[in-house]
Amino acid sequence: MGSPRELGEAVVIKPIGWRQAGFTLFLFVCACFFAVIDYLGPLASWAGTLLLALASLLSLLDQVFQWSRLKIDQDGYDLRGWFRRQRFGHEEIKRFSSQKYAGRQLVVVHLSGKALQSRGLPDEGVPFPCTFGRPFDQVMEVLKLNLDRTPRAKRRD
Repeated sequence: MGSPRELGEAVVIKPIGWRQAGFTLFLFVCACFFAVIDYLGPLASWAGTLLLALASLLSLLDQVFQWSRLKIDQDGYDLRGWFRRQRFGHEEIKRFSSQKYAGRQLVVVHLSGKALQSRGLPDEGVPFPCTFGRPFDQVMEVLKLNLDRTPRAKRRD
């Protein structure tokens, strides 16, 4: 049995369910706290309640509809988060490396010269925060294993 890439299937790295559920519950509890607190005044209580209730609803919807994820398929790597989406084709990526940032390992994507030029990026690597609470080494192995270096016909966009 081959790897998912060899079989033409997509590899998807999603957030760990229990961690995201815990974050959603924390936001909801904070919203409830603001609902019952009254020494800040009714306006601050309502603002805190609505803001945190909205954040917990968005986090719950993210869990249900899986908005945040890294998908690896025959077209390349598609990292989607709440506020940002990054897409890199297999042919655009030279290699993956790691960088220590705030005491944690961060995945860095090094793009080919042509990709850097077309995107207008400096040649220092692009941060790729895609571990979603999973062990760094495990995610790095999946990224490297699924990098497809076979030549492709030029795409027409």
